[in-house]
Amino acid sequence: MLACALADRADARVHLVESNSKKAAFLREAVRATGAPAVVHGMRIADFGKIFSGRAEAITARALAPLKSLLDQSLALWTEGAIAIFPKGQNVEAELTEATKYWNIEMALVPSRTDAKGRIVVIRVLQRRGRAQDEAR
Repeated sequence: MLACALADRADARVHLVESNSKKAAFLREAVRATGAPAVVHGMRIADFGKIFSGRAEAITARALAPLKSLLDQSLALWTEGAIAIFPKGQNVEAELTEATKYWNIEMALVPSRTDAKGRIVVIRVLQRRGRAQDEAR
C-alpha cells in the first residue's frame, strides 16, 4: 500500500477510492491496523472528483479501466504539477492510441518489474483535445 510507504512523512495523506463496499471495508481495516496516513472513500472515482477539494500530487489506479476512461474519470483531480502513474498490461499501446484521440498527453512508458508484458504509463501533462480550459499540468 502506497500509504504505508509514506507513513514516515508527517504531511502525507493518501486518499483511497474504492466503490466496492467489501474492498473499502478491507482497506479501512488495513489503514486502522497499520496506522497508514490514508482515508478510504467508498465511492466511484468520478464521484470523488466532484467532492475532493484538496490538491492531488499523484494519481494512480490499478486495473480500473482503459486509459481513456481513467483520464476522463480522474480529470477533476488533476492539479498543476500532478503526476499520474497507471500500471497497464500488454494492450497499453492500443489504449494509448485510443486515449490520444481525446487527450494531448506528455508521458513516459516505464517497463513493469512485475509483468514482462506490462508497462507503467507516467503522465506529467494532460490536456483534453479541443478544450484548453480542462488543461492540467
